[in-house]
Amino acid sequence: MTKADLSAIYRDYIACLNRRDWAELGRFVHDDAIHNDRRFGLAGYRAMLERDVEEIPDLFFQVGMLVADPPLIASRLMFDCAPRGIFCGLAV
Repeated sequence: MTKADLSAIYRDYIACLNRRDWAELGRFVHDDAIHNDRRFGLAGYRAMLERDVEEIPDLFFQVGMLVADPPLIASRLMFDCAPRGIFCGLAV
């Protein structure tokens, strides 16, 4: 896989998140996905994203920086959004 291929796949993943196209999430997230050292799997990852969107209706993922060097990829995501009510246990 080339750097361009890996970058394109990652950008497609971010576009999937921004469309809220949860049915397509399986193209990018493995059934054995781990998030912050916890086994989430695809179903758990999707549930986390659905909860995030519920708590942050204007959530939009914007790639600020992307570095691809297959098989590694790193990204800095930028957010400008307004959580409502309680978020991460804190009143907003």
